[in-house]
Amino acid sequence: MNNINLTVTNDIATLEFDLQNEKVNKLSFEVLNELNLKLDEISSNSNIKILIIKSLKENIFIAGADINEIKEFKNKEEVYNALLEGDAILNKIENLNIPTIAYINGACMGGGLELALACKYRIATTNKSTKFAFPEIKLGFFPGLGGTQRAPKLVGLISAMDLILTGKTIDSLKAYKIGLIDECFDEGQEKSKINAFISKVKEHKVLRKDRKSFLEKFSFTRELIFKKALQNLQQKVNKDFKAPYKALEVLKNTYNLSLNEGLKIEASTFSQLAITKESKYLIELFFLSEKIKKDYIKTKEEINSVVIIGSGVMGKGIIWLFSKYLKEVRIKLRSLENASTIISDVAKLYDFFIKTRKMTKAQVDLKLSSLSYTQNYEGLQNIDLALEAIVEEEEEKIKTYKQLEKVMKKEAIIASNTSSISIEKLASSLNNKENFMGIHFFNPVNKMPLVEIIPTKYTKEENINKVKQTLIKAGKMPIVVGDCAGFLVNRILLPYLNEAGFILGEGSNITTIDRVLKDFGMPMGPFSLADTVGIDIGFHVATILNESYGERMAIAPILEKMYEKKYLGVKNKKGFYDYSNKKIVENKEVYNYTKDTRIITEEEIRNRCIYIMINEASLCLEEGIVKDADILDFAMVAGTGFPPYKGGLLKYANEIGIKKIVKELNRLEYLYDKRFKVSNLLLKLNEAKLDFSTGEELWKH
Repeated sequence: MNNINLTVTNDIATLEFDLQNEKVNKLSFEVLNELNLKLDEISSNSNIKILIIKSLKENIFIAGADINEIKEFKNKEEVYNALLEGDAILNKIENLNIPTIAYINGACMGGGLELALACKYRIATTNKSTKFAFPEIKLGFFPGLGGTQRAPKLVGLISAMDLILTGKTIDSLKAYKIGLIDECFDEGQEKSKINAFISKVKEHKVLRKDRKSFLEKFSFTRELIFKKALQNLQQKVNKDFKAPYKALEVLKNTYNLSLNEGLKIEASTFSQLAITKESKYLIELFFLSEKIKKDYIKTKEEINSVVIIGSGVMGKGIIWLFSKYLKEVRIKLRSLENASTIISDVAKLYDFFIKTRKMTKAQVDLKLSSLSYTQNYEGLQNIDLALEAIVEEEEEKIKTYKQLEKVMKKEAIIASNTSSISIEKLASSLNNKENFMGIHFFNPVNKMPLVEIIPTKYTKEENINKVKQTLIKAGKMPIVVGDCAGFLVNRILLPYLNEAGFILGEGSNITTIDRVLKDFGMPMGPFSLADTVGIDIGFHVATILNESYGERMAIAPILEKMYEKKYLGVKNKKGFYDYSNKKIVENKEVYNYTKDTRIITEEEIRNRCIYIMINEASLCLEEGIVKDADILDFAMVAGTGFPPYKGGLLKYANEIGIKKIVKELNRLEYLYDKRFKVSNLLLKLNEAKLDFSTGEELWKH
């Protein structure tokens, strides 16, 4: 074991974390055992008066526990015993009879933050890489090495809950403000600042405010805090996702207990969550996202400059994204008079970064001032990438590409952000087909991580790689999918929205359908989503998909009627809901175009909307639009908000059982329409008694 270095200079011991053959420090059980031995060495040396714990890794203190170890746990007893062993080691830090200082320069996450909390003092740099978080909630559990016990005592209940229940990340200034760290300073000052802090410690001059709010000091007001926290969770987090609810229970039930009693309850509850299928699914999605982030070959021929054609909602989002990450962003305008409005709208997308102190106003102004624009196709001869985001009209798009090819260098990449038109069709009249592809962002661009890359049969692999590298550096998660109407995510999502329309037309109501699917775990109901995206856009995509897939994607009559009546959603304050007043209510006029009310059960609403997506997803695998079921699951989670704790659409299908899905789709086809016709792949899986985890040979050719 050689992951932690111990040095003693004069009366100061320094423990330096530096995991061998790893880019980051992780708190594995092997590392904890090594730490245990070092702590024994320190406690037996009476000459040591102060201990400093730091990292030798660049921009990393300790990134957290080793998630692979948690993934491998088979039963709760195994987890519980391992956690108590880890607790005993961190308790050793807390119980040392000398001052302990965690010096943090880089990411301090999860178990790393719990280790820092076991120290008496914490100091940190204001380096932008220095971040603090308890991200465990995103993996289906919560801090399990004392985080729920030590954090409330240090920063107060409200700040601790904010960190633990959300998994949010904060910087050093925020950490200092809430009392998580005792001091912060600029990188480069560490030597003098550490020495000055050591002197303060020796002279007992480190002052610490009581961070507990007045409300948490009394049992009856503390109950109000817990009640409010529960209400917030119920508004934001589906009841099926247990981790935050269980974390809140632990915080509530251990508030007045001793550390050791609290640690046992924390470990016991953690061990129940860590072996759930929800947690296993979330861990798998985490590893898949890490894999996608590395899925490119680093090239020196990077994309450094881009021109965006189209400045609607999507265009502005793309302008914002590239202005943040690329050296040069040019905007092709129809009229120069629109320039100030576009820049103003792009600036609004930066507001979040200023509010959360991720960027200063000066940094944002610098990014905005580097944007340039042109009314004609001028100044594009050295641009690396042109991205078109204009209206969904094939002829207009092709005309744009021809103009771009005339003025851009031969090797420049030209791409479309189309959400539904065939990329092969759009490429048909281009001279340099090898440089053309689809790059489909999701709305809103500043929040949705997924991007679909759609190559043609001519697109060069090195161009796909360049685009992947650029998008990953810009914080996006790109996946390569095959060319078809709607590509992957929209092709699967539209039948879900459309089916909700059919159900409404038969006599159900807007609020019930939205509630049932929100209760299932979708981030918003189908009608709220349709209103947000824009019913005109939804209808346009539905029309293209109907033209491509025929009666299997027949358009719900209510959707067509909404489009005719110009009920477009949020954009003109009337869609399925009425947005004209502060209180959002159903648009009752919609019911003029539906049948008499009939009782449609919640189970039928859920099955029709979700099973039709599963069927379409199986067709995407069958046709090779995507070859990997896990990638499809990731795309549905990242692109539609399909509940991640269910593992993704196909893992959910496995849970239900292929036999049951086939039987229900057959029933629905008999009752309704050919849009429920079972895919060949589902029939084959059912016949072979396989599912989307075991039947890969049935779709990979």
